[in-house]
Amino acid sequence: MNYTGKLLIAPPSIKGSFWQKSVIYITENHHRGSLGVVLNKSSKSTISDFSKQCGIDCGIEGMVYVGGPVNSKALTILHSSEWSCQNTMKINEMFSLSSHNQLLQQLTIGDKPKFWRMFLGLCAWNPEQLENEIRGSHPYHHNSSWLTATPTYQSVFATDGNEQWTSGIEMSSHEFVQSILD
Repeated sequence: MNYTGKLLIAPPSIKGSFWQKSVIYITENHHRGSLGVVLNKSSKSTISDFSKQCGIDCGIEGMVYVGGPVNSKALTILHSSEWSCQNTMKINEMFSLSSHNQLLQQLTIGDKPKFWRMFLGLCAWNPEQLENEIRGSHPYHHNSSWLTATPTYQSVFATDGNEQWTSGIEMSSHEFVQSILD
């Protein structure tokens, strides 16, 4: 199965690590590995404060999120696909990922998507690693396998923190039951 465009939700059994209560949006899943961004872990920096550190006075409300432990200085936005810039990767009809050196300036002048969230860093998996983690294949365990769900704008952009994690578990459970009934 290709997990591009899916949510990964950490099961309650994952404790005491960065991944505890994480909700991740998978941006790429192919033979070279997988990439994604953690949706629900806000940094301590507001977008406005971060922009000022970059020499831009943007006045945009919201937080910068910790997208993952890899390449922690890489700035990206996950957003609705009606918008694009010079470095946008369309993930599917609903979601795209963008990053370029003029991104903060574009957002500052109001050139922005309807829905978006800003990240520093990302998550990365080696080839087949994500699939093995989800299946619980050796050396991974079923009791710590990622849950999956199909995202909506609401589930990606309207909540964060524990609320987003709890909602993700509910979505995954509902989809699992539906798959059994279908």
